[in-house]
Amino acid sequence: MGQDREDGKGGDPDVTADPGRPRSRAFDREIRDAIRYEQGLVIKALAVLAVVAVIVIVRTLYFT
Repeated sequence: MGQDREDGKGGDPDVTADPGRPRSRAFDREIRDAIRYEQGLVIKALAVLAVVAVIVIVRTLYFT
C-alpha cells in the first residue's frame, strides 16, 4: 500500500512499464545525451574544486 492508500496495480499506461516493447532509438539517444551532460557537470565541478584547492594552498603558503 502506498502513501495514497492505493495498491499500485492500476492499468494507467503512463506509469505502467510494458516489458514486451523494445526501447526506441530516440529514447536511447536521449539517455546517452543525459549521461554525457551529467559527466560534463562532474568534470566542471572537479575543475572548480581543483582551482579552489590551488587558491587555498597558495594563500596558505604565501600569505601567512
